[in-house]
Amino acid sequence: MTPERPDLSPQSTPPVTIYDIAEVAGVSPSTVSRAFSRPDRVSFTTAEKIRTIAAELGYRSTLETRNTVSQNKDVIGFIAADLRNQFFVEILRGASHAGWVEDVWVHASDVQESGIKARTAIEKVLPHVDGLILASSRLTNADIQKIARTTPTVAVNRPVPGVPSVLVDNYDGAIRLANHLADQGARSVTYLSWPSDSWADSMRWRALRDTFDGNGNDDTPLITRYKPGQSGQSGATERKASVKLNKIQLSTPDIRGGQEAFQQWKKHPTDAVVCFNDLSAAGFHYQATMENIAIPEDVLIAGFDNIEVASLASPRITTVAGPLRAVGRVSAANLIALIRGVKKPLTKPRVLPTRLIVRGSTLRAETARAETR
Repeated sequence: MTPERPDLSPQSTPPVTIYDIAEVAGVSPSTVSRAFSRPDRVSFTTAEKIRTIAAELGYRSTLETRNTVSQNKDVIGFIAADLRNQFFVEILRGASHAGWVEDVWVHASDVQESGIKARTAIEKVLPHVDGLILASSRLTNADIQKIARTTPTVAVNRPVPGVPSVLVDNYDGAIRLANHLADQGARSVTYLSWPSDSWADSMRWRALRDTFDGNGNDDTPLITRYKPGQSGQSGATERKASVKLNKIQLSTPDIRGGQEAFQQWKKHPTDAVVCFNDLSAAGFHYQATMENIAIPEDVLIAGFDNIEVASLASPRITTVAGPLRAVGRVSAANLIALIRGVKKPLTKPRVLPTRLIVRGSTLRAETARAETR
């Protein structure tokens, strides 16, 4: 009698259960269940391990999340605070370049400086991407940490505990700018701030206060998880002669905001104005010129970011430049590596250096003439 062959059809293979996955992963069945039904309650590393093992064992469930290994989309989301600002466009270009190298598409969303719009954009884009780059997000640290537990995430321009981040050394750049203004004779400085809970804003304000022995307004809570000078540049500076330090809150971080801030500044004018970004510096510069305030004779003006508008004004605007495209490339490269399991999340922020670009808006007449020769 011919022995009966075993039935090797798919029906004879028992389905893979969460208990099988739990045994291989070395976790409890309840943890496996949460990884699929409540991923926000499981660490990202554990959830990814469970999903990988589930895919290898052939487990399929209607509750499987969008980020399983078998569902990679080769798309990452770029959530920008304001794409009208060339600052974010340059970072996006760097991220897109890194994406093209790895055959990954970068999808950008402009949330117009709104935390509400940021949340909505993230909810809409998550089913279609493998990871997120959050560029100067106005979300809270807790919100970003919750997102990062279920989706690979990199934060740009702010440190978030437990989340990979890429920063420029705002503190060191502001220190250099403050010393330059003092060397040019400024004995009173106004800082145009935006927004009050921004990490970059806090580091710049801190640098100004650390440089000057003035009576600055100390109403901005400092974010101290990041240690100034981590980029390797010199964060130390000698105290300058007593400089009075004031602050004005911008209504918007753009040209219009700078124009409106000028109206407040002229009620209590100072020798120099440091603006949150080049857009607001351009607005302040334009309004000062319209009202016959001589630059730099009557007021020194400086900004941050080194975007094109800063070099179009006359005189051109002094600025603190960060390597914006490098920020985008590094952010995207780290995110792609994280998605593909090539590397673990960075435990410390990646800090890139800044440089001070001195132009006519902060050079007194003799030096400014030398610059134009």
